[in-house]
Amino acid sequence: MKAASIDLGTNTFRLLAIQVDKNSSPILTILYQDRKIVRMGEGLAATGKVTPQAQERALAALKDFKKALEEHGIDRIFVAATSVFREAQNAQTFLEKAREVLGVPIQVVSGEEEARLTLLGGLWNLKVQEGILFDIGGGSTEFIRFRERKPVNLISTPLGVVKLTESLLHHDPPTPQEMETLERVVTIEVKKVAETLGNHPLTLVGTAGTVTTLAAIDIGLSIYDHSKVHGHVLTRGRIEEMLKTFLVSTREERLKMKGMERGREDLIIPGTIITLKTMEVWDQKGLVVSDLGLREGVLLDGLGCR
Repeated sequence: MKAASIDLGTNTFRLLAIQVDKNSSPILTILYQDRKIVRMGEGLAATGKVTPQAQERALAALKDFKKALEEHGIDRIFVAATSVFREAQNAQTFLEKAREVLGVPIQVVSGEEEARLTLLGGLWNLKVQEGILFDIGGGSTEFIRFRERKPVNLISTPLGVVKLTESLLHHDPPTPQEMETLERVVTIEVKKVAETLGNHPLTLVGTAGTVTTLAAIDIGLSIYDHSKVHGHVLTRGRIEEMLKTFLVSTREERLKMKGMERGREDLIIPGTIITLKTMEVWDQKGLVVSDLGLREGVLLDGLGCR
């Protein structure tokens, strides 16, 4: 059987297509994967709606995905929509257009369900048994406390990198005053999470674009390589060094850094702050990078591979 999942995120749309060979333990072979930064949440904080331009970018990305799915003869498709689609006033209008393009139902997942699915995918092929997995998205950041690889508690916060960039960072590079406000906002939210999940030291697993981009920069990847990023350990000291560089560079200068993904050159700053504050609150000098997450979790859940 051939199956695929699509993660409709606030900033990035991700596609994964696989071949499933069902034996006593299913073997999953990747056939095709793609991701496109569409910035679906652009302007949402100001207007409460998805802009026509963002919808146009998103539908173009989905048409490309649909073509790839047809070329690979995919039998089953699972689609999950996240934060921006929970919040935008005109989300349903877009989702109807998206369903026409893809030809399958689209599930708008709650923050808690997004966290559960992200944990399912994020820990795939990692040997971490207990800790906290955090998923930095465009419209929200999820924190999942897990034990024996099972979720114990799940919290979704409004710390989205698109939201934070648009509402707080108005200069390039950001001013010291903007950074002070950003750090204060992030610290307050992360401490709230720690009060619920417990702030004693725990292994941290970071997933999604900010953390994988930081890993790619740390490794110095000219061409992105999943096998090198997944399982990579990032240290707090190295991330602090990268942040210093980001803050004295313009967007264009950041884009020239080896490992920086186009479309993330401004969002990397609030994402890095979220990462560092998470490490500080849980008193961790390092974190494990996961290059897997919601997209993989949606697929594994749909196929019953728990």
